[in-house]
Amino acid sequence: MLEFLIARSPTSAHALIMKIAGLLALLVLSCAIPASTRAQPKSDQGPKPELQPVDFNQVDSNHDGKLSEVEARAVPELHMEFDALDLNHDGYLSVEEFEAWPRAKKMKARDPGTAPGGSSGAQHLPNH
Repeated sequence: MLEFLIARSPTSAHALIMKIAGLLALLVLSCAIPASTRAQPKSDQGPKPELQPVDFNQVDSNHDGKLSEVEARAVPELHMEFDALDLNHDGYLSVEEFEAWPRAKKMKARDPGTAPGGSSGAQHLPNH
């Protein structure tokens, strides 16, 4: 069929070939672009709430230093994993048990000298 077009009108055959080549190139390029680089809808909300770290102190509503199962209900994902996280099976999550949960916001390690009843460095004071 190409020989017929070329014999009849070489310029229109060339134009047709160029259009087909352009369309093929466009098709190949559009398939080669990874989905991650294509336009994504923008979200001004930041990370989804279900992906944000959860602070122990916000869930510990009575501030007793441990989480009951009732308190854990405030975070459905935590409540679903409560029994697995409660390693000593006392019905509460300690800070250490809570921090084993992947979404737990890790608390800073306490300096024993600054804890209530700690020495605060008194052992380093000179004797008089």
